[in-house]
Amino acid sequence: QLRFWSASLPLESYVSALATAPSARRSGVGRTLMSRVEAIVWEAGESVLSLQVDELNGPALQLYRGLGYEVVGRERASTTPSRYGLVSKLLLGGVRERTLLVLQKPRPPAAAEAAEPEVPRGRGVVGRLLSGVRRRLK
Repeated sequence: QLRFWSASLPLESYVSALATAPSARRSGVGRTLMSRVEAIVWEAGESVLSLQVDELNGPALQLYRGLGYEVVGRERASTTPSRYGLVSKLLLGGVRERTLLVLQKPRPPAAAEAAEPEVPRGRGVVGRLLSGVRRRLK
């Protein structure tokens, strides 16, 4: 679980980076990674998972929206193509401005909380068995 703070987001669970090799894109790897991250975050009791993505990154936006993330804000970011400022300025065009979309996904209700099926509460063996299952689900 990563903790991150930015001006627009309170201290919360936050995915700071997710990348897949070009040869693995559109194969389900990103979806699988995000599903595992979500499971860890929800098990930890967090109520929201956040991330940022460049607004021009269409495939990533499609992935996150398909997973239920919603855009809740925008942020401007200045980036350089190299960690060396002089190299960026002289050889690579300098600082670049870009817009990041802030996406969030709330914790989904647990299956048992979402809809509890009607279960007979008889005193027979089946009723006792179903009562035990109901207690374990809570």
